[in-house]
Amino acid sequence: MKDWNNLDADENLILSTHMTKGRQGRRINKIVLHHNGGNLTGKGCYDVWQTREASAHYQVAADGRITQLVWDTDTAWHAGNWGANLTSIGVEHADISSNPWRISDATLDNGAHLVAALCKHYGLGRPQWGVNVFPHSHFSATACPASIAGGQRDAYMARAQAYYDSMNGSPVGSSSAANAANVVAGAYVVSCDALNVRSAPSTGAKVVASYHRGQTVNLDHWGTIADGYIWGRYTAYSGAVRYIALAPADKSVWYLTLKK
Repeated sequence: MKDWNNLDADENLILSTHMTKGRQGRRINKIVLHHNGGNLTGKGCYDVWQTREASAHYQVAADGRITQLVWDTDTAWHAGNWGANLTSIGVEHADISSNPWRISDATLDNGAHLVAALCKHYGLGRPQWGVNVFPHSHFSATACPASIAGGQRDAYMARAQAYYDSMNGSPVGSSSAANAANVVAGAYVVSCDALNVRSAPSTGAKVVASYHRGQTVNLDHWGTIADGYIWGRYTAYSGAVRYIALAPADKSVWYLTLKK
């Protein structure tokens, strides 16, 4: 995304078919999430929707690149319910596997960031599942958006809420205001024998790496509390966003110390 605050996508490939101009005077009040059922780019979606009677406002590719395909002021054909189409923004996500369906961390992170930006821009409030963020399956008999409504939902929504909090002036993201974890940005030294790095702020998320006593990790100014732990975040050399448990929620012991 070139500009999250102004919803300026990485690229614009605007459809002239299989969408409807305007919104018949209706107001945007929700975001509807979809998965591709495949691994498409923005151009891939654009090509498919030339002949398929469907569309969405945004596509989030496997590398996190965001393409706008229908202007927000117009109606995309995505929810399978005309009333929902008129009052929603449709966001598609590329899959990186089909058995089981999964989206990449880059897709999850930028998709969640886009949801936060949309909620802020349209005054929808903090992203909440079933309140202002819905799965396609809420409006149609479909399994879409697969993992985004299943095993990856909690991580997706936690990130959307964290981004929303940050975009609205909170110094850190959190699952609730009472859960705010004020993690200062900087270099931290691991003070325990081993510390797992995960793909999302959850003990159930995939372990993708580990740090060991004496090693240094550079954390962002971001924190959240989930699964009984305070979590910090950093960006790996690959560009992927990674998460580390910093301490139990009761702060009885810290696994890292800020480097002097």
